[in-house]
Amino acid sequence: MKACALLALAQVAFLASCNSAPHAASVSQPATAPLQLIQRIPAPGVNGRIDHFTAYPKRRLLIFAALGNHSLEVVNTFEGKVVRSIPGLEQPQGVLYIPELDKIFAANAASGTVHVYDGKTFMLRKTIALGDESDADNVRWDEASKRVFVGVRGGIAVIDGVSETRSGDDLKGSGGHSESFQLEKKGTRIFVNVPEDGGMINVIDHRTGALTKWELKNAKANFPMALDEEDHRLFVVTRRPPLVIVLNTDNGAEVARVPVGAASDDVFYDAERKRIYAICGEGHISVIQQADADHYALRANIPTSVGVRTGMFFGNSLYVGVPASGSEPAQVWNYDVPE
Repeated sequence: MKACALLALAQVAFLASCNSAPHAASVSQPATAPLQLIQRIPAPGVNGRIDHFTAYPKRRLLIFAALGNHSLEVVNTFEGKVVRSIPGLEQPQGVLYIPELDKIFAANAASGTVHVYDGKTFMLRKTIALGDESDADNVRWDEASKRVFVGVRGGIAVIDGVSETRSGDDLKGSGGHSESFQLEKKGTRIFVNVPEDGGMINVIDHRTGALTKWELKNAKANFPMALDEEDHRLFVVTRRPPLVIVLNTDNGAEVARVPVGAASDDVFYDAERKRIYAICGEGHISVIQQADADHYALRANIPTSVGVRTGMFFGNSLYVGVPASGSEPAQVWNYDVPE
């Protein structure tokens, strides 16, 4: 059986276990809501900003980068608790578990390094230097080439996932810091948000290194991004003003724009339900319904908490990171998709 098929089966098992977690703190919401909060998992001792997430489906784990706490936090969604805290990072931003390699790659903004951890023991295997000024951020995996891509200042750093070495053929962008980026599975392009360049999207061919630039019109601070590769649509969330902007990936032309909440740092596309979930730091998740590839409308703003900006979407669950506030510890909230 191919690795992608094994991963798909593992994700199904992971989702089923999450939605039946016996230790979940449940919260009732109207049945008509497109997202319903069903589980709150405390993350005691985690202070400061929570950045990006990854999943370890086979073991029912979520792992998130606790940037302000300089740690990775490993959450068992079935047991409803943090089962491991990995200290010693330097402002971790992006984190990625790769089932095929059974490794975890974590990008450190402060030190410009990537830490590689063993997937079974969580022990540090290697530290890969990307440069003090790289501001290492989001991490992605290309299964075909076995390469790990890391968003850095000036482009995308490239790591050989098997040998855990920097490949030496970094992909050059337009110069600013690379925020969220998405890879084509059926092609060779990487779409990269570069907000420092005034609302620019870099389109980089990771096979040839060719660079194309798309500029957003009357919108800046483009941080999160999601991709609907089947319909040739790219979803870019801006903060000034707060919008989801839909682009045609064939030519970069704008197709639609929909107002959303402010300060979003993660967005996900639900291909099964044709929805977009933008996690907005002002205190809600903006749910946008796709009627077809050219038409979109805001369906609901689902309440969260101020400062919730990142998370992860899997099948029937959208997880979000809730920073500590007052006497309340940091938490991971699980929103079920009921329809």
